[in-house]
Amino acid sequence: MKFYRSMRVSPRYLIMICLLLSISSLVFGQRKSIYVETRLLYNFETLDEWQPISNASRSLFVGDRTNENGVVTKYPNLRLFATKPYGMGNQGYNSTNSLSASVSFFRKGYNFFDLVPTVQKIVPGKAETFDVWVWGGNYAYTMEMIFEDYKGYTYTLPLGSLRYIGWKNLSTAVPGFIPQSESYVPRAKGLRFLNFRFWSSPEEKADNFVVLLDYFQTVTDTFRAAYDGSDIETTLGKEYGGRTAEQYGEDGAQVVGGEGSNNNTEAANNEEAQQ
Repeated sequence: MKFYRSMRVSPRYLIMICLLLSISSLVFGQRKSIYVETRLLYNFETLDEWQPISNASRSLFVGDRTNENGVVTKYPNLRLFATKPYGMGNQGYNSTNSLSASVSFFRKGYNFFDLVPTVQKIVPGKAETFDVWVWGGNYAYTMEMIFEDYKGYTYTLPLGSLRYIGWKNLSTAVPGFIPQSESYVPRAKGLRFLNFRFWSSPEEKADNFVVLLDYFQTVTDTFRAAYDGSDIETTLGKEYGGRTAEQYGEDGAQVVGGEGSNNNTEAANNEEAQQ
């Protein structure tokens, strides 16, 4: 008769295994430090910040129109409404007006127009998402936003359909393949916002399209590692000019800690970004 000895693991070996797993998770499981912030880009408080431009030529816009009451409206028409979305919550303290854009085209088709800022801002840090409050009038239009990277390439990010009524917060994520930094100092290279674009469906009526916008913001990682000599990178960045200088200014990416430090405030800032 054979007897089999039961295999029991000594508590010492269990402790050693746990220690090895903990060390390996620290060595191989390190995450890149991030510092997520919500940054306001445009608040749509004044008319002189924006200009509407039609596809190919301004002549595709209908000019002055007179309604049945004898009121003459010039298209494209920009004006301010002293209103804001209730859904903005605490963000509403920073908003007084919303911007309205009205356009009419001569004929149906794949018409589009751009709403272009007079000052094209550089997005601080490495942008992760963008969102803007948009009032829809149930028109068969879609909305996009267009950016330029530091190499001069442009990218179109879709925001979605405007086939709804009332205010809605439209958002889009930034794909990882869009470059927002490089390996050489100064490394931070922000995206430049170029314009919003509005497309009509070919079956949609050509006249009297209206849309309102409010509070365009980004959730962005503004982390820059502190290291021995990082002040030199900051100086070079400011001297470099263009979008690089803006990234290393007061409103650009922030030096918040060294590599591997515990100064990771991802959770707190993610909570702030969701407010």
